[in-house]
Amino acid sequence: MTRRASILGLAVAALLLVLGLQSWGLALALVERQVVAGIEKRVGLKVTSLKRAEIAFLPMPRVSLSEVTFSAPDGTLSGTALRLRARTRLLSLVGGQLDFDRVDLIRPEIDIAVPGGLDSYASWVAPPLGYLAGLKGETRLVIHSGSLMARSGNTILTTLRDVNLVVDDREADEPIAFAGSFTWRGEATKVNLLWPVTGERSRVAFALSSNLMSFRLNGMRSAAQGVTTGQVEFNTRSLPDALAWIGPRPRIATLVRQVELTAEAQLAGDNISLSSVIAKLDGDQLEGVLKLDGDGARRVLSGTLAGAEFDLARLLRQGGEQKPPTTGEAGGTPLEFDSWTAHDVDLRISLDAARLGPTRLGELAAQLMVRKGRFEASVLRASAYGGTARARLLATAVPAGAEVKLQFGLDRVNLGQAGADLPELLGGLTGFATGQIALDGSGDSLEEVVGSMTGRANATLRQGEFKGLNFAELLRRAEKPPLGRDWRGGRTTFETAQFAALANRGVLTLTEAQMAGPGYALSMTGSADLGRRWLELAGVLSATSGTARTPFKIRGPFNDAVFTPTPDAAAIHPTGATR
Repeated sequence: MTRRASILGLAVAALLLVLGLQSWGLALALVERQVVAGIEKRVGLKVTSLKRAEIAFLPMPRVSLSEVTFSAPDGTLSGTALRLRARTRLLSLVGGQLDFDRVDLIRPEIDIAVPGGLDSYASWVAPPLGYLAGLKGETRLVIHSGSLMARSGNTILTTLRDVNLVVDDREADEPIAFAGSFTWRGEATKVNLLWPVTGERSRVAFALSSNLMSFRLNGMRSAAQGVTTGQVEFNTRSLPDALAWIGPRPRIATLVRQVELTAEAQLAGDNISLSSVIAKLDGDQLEGVLKLDGDGARRVLSGTLAGAEFDLARLLRQGGEQKPPTTGEAGGTPLEFDSWTAHDVDLRISLDAARLGPTRLGELAAQLMVRKGRFEASVLRASAYGGTARARLLATAVPAGAEVKLQFGLDRVNLGQAGADLPELLGGLTGFATGQIALDGSGDSLEEVVGSMTGRANATLRQGEFKGLNFAELLRRAEKPPLGRDWRGGRTTFETAQFAALANRGVLTLTEAQMAGPGYALSMTGSADLGRRWLELAGVLSATSGTARTPFKIRGPFNDAVFTPTPDAAAIHPTGATR
């Protein structure tokens, strides 16, 4: 045997001798008292009852308590565990004392006491963080397959299940650090936290991720001011689903799906201020500043965003995708006004270019303002095919549902350019259009609002033409019947076209409808039913020189109305003639 082996053997023998001189495991009450005192010292949890205590020396000295009840001295935390295991520090054991470097809670059920009336995330997290921060230092605490419940009195506010968490050991004034996983509201979630307990400016880090979303924060925290600053990252494939998971889902959130956001953040309680925001919303990038005020009963989102290009039609399409079962009359579409105005919004957006389906707009300035009982969306100004466009939708709550005001205006819009993007609506139509629409309606469904519309509309078209009808040829044929059909595939040039209408109970009635061009003049009367999307018009086409005169009717759905000259009642569907 070598000298080194001899020395090691003697050391082991001496250690066993020292351990053997201590009184272990035979005095159960003594073990329990020392275990309870050691656990309270290291993790701050007071064991109030247990079924059995066991101690083992190999392979490492450890204590095991079964069916344990415990609580924090201040009542912040309380609960039970199927088993509590505490790993003993070897040096303290040699000295005849029980001290632990690790405590494991097996299948615990832990209650977190939340002050009454506080139901925000900050109020749920504050008690356990405050409890850990109040310790002078603690050993490593490991939770296996546990559950945590935030409770206010007899009301359970939220529950974390399948909790597997490791709280790192630390000395006094060192930051709290833990990592692990849990299931919350049916979603498996991973979490990491580094939280300072002292210092005017100390590092803080937080990460939360699930299949629905991920959130990261890296920054600094001022404990005295309760303010955290740093960079945040937020990602989700479905914003409505993510918001429905973490809290009430505002109906307005359905306007956006995929979100990727980075920003410089300042967090103070439930208030979040974001600067240097870079947000990709369904692939379109916006930049600016945002603020979320969550102090009151109604959260308030405000900010200013700017971007190079954005698809506005996608917002409208996604906002209308998920509809609840209809109520009232068959085919009714509820306005869901209360859900659209559940939270306050004040957003201002400016874009170099925007898309509204196939329609292209430029230099757009828009605003979205939502208050309790009020929803307003406005395009303050937008460049549109050489001209400008503006629009405003205002809805306010009334006993019958909502009162809706719709305003729309065009100024010097080049219809030839617009027709290239909207061939089905404007194919073959050229000229410059100026017009306004102002309509008011009320009801608790879209159909009721449209059916109650009142207001006025007018439009002026200049220096253009349209395909599908040749008025000059029709007038020539009218002088020498039969009309034939040669005039239906040509073009008609006009110098001016003016239209004006009044709306009453969802029906637009023409008060003026005139068109003039080389060798002809046209006038019309009639109405358009907005609810049925149906035209009932009658008019006269006259030659400006001579006596040729052709009465006609236009009847049918908006997108496929039939132009019928009276002389031979020949019904045709000229492309673009009545659209």
